[in-house]
Amino acid sequence: MKKTKYGFMIALGILALVPFSVSANGVCQAPTANAALELDGCKSGDTLILREVHFDTDSARIKETSFDFLSQVASELKQNPTIKVAVQGHTDSIGAADYNMSLSQNRAQSVRYYLVSAGVNPDQLMAQGFGLTEPLADNATSQGRAVNRRVELKMVGTLVLSEPVATNVYISTFHAVPSKLVVPAGSQVTWTNYDEISHDISFDGVDGTRIWTQGWKANTYSLQFDNPGTYTYRCSVHKDANGTIVVEPAVSEYVVTESPVYPGQTTSSYKGDQTITRVGS
Repeated sequence: MKKTKYGFMIALGILALVPFSVSANGVCQAPTANAALELDGCKSGDTLILREVHFDTDSARIKETSFDFLSQVASELKQNPTIKVAVQGHTDSIGAADYNMSLSQNRAQSVRYYLVSAGVNPDQLMAQGFGLTEPLADNATSQGRAVNRRVELKMVGTLVLSEPVATNVYISTFHAVPSKLVVPAGSQVTWTNYDEISHDISFDGVDGTRIWTQGWKANTYSLQFDNPGTYTYRCSVHKDANGTIVVEPAVSEYVVTESPVYPGQTTSSYKGDQTITRVGS
């Protein structure tokens, strides 16, 4: 459930020839004259080199020849509104380091401004300048300097489109209610135990995540879900005390379960009131 950072390593020689990176789980490529931008296979940490973005010399002014290309980028980002990216500017080593750092930052901001002007959600975009600090090739040659002058689009995470919520799951008669809960990313889920014994609940694929609850005490445990995905949990002893938390960037409705008033004993008549609120209503 904790945010995970994925590393991304690229062979410098390949980058000099290929204008995009490819994700192992699908297509992730920058737009070219022969191919449109594809973000479906991109994951956090992937970087696309936008070789068709050019600027006036010693300037952050984007050349008009780059506009059609950037419009492709804007269109794909609008079709993938939950992808958050960093527009990153890089320079060659000609000139002072401070000058290049400022130039790269201004160029990244210019690209961000263009994309926002084309309708991309500003919250999807951040601008970063790296100056001459991250070369891909040898700055001693004109070819190497040309490779190093670039704009990159780096996948940096998921944009949450719904407000996080605090919601509940309760356990009684050795069952979790509701057994499936859909929440937006960033939400906190609280489990409350109404059984006369404890439940030892763990999540698939997450070592050491335990929910210990003390019977008859209506003890609770809370866990925050930051990343979209499906998280399945179960009690290691009582197999019916299981469920699924589905975390999405945005949800169309909120389902809030109100735990029953604790009666002091387990009963099959336990019922929790559920309130469904449509987003925007």
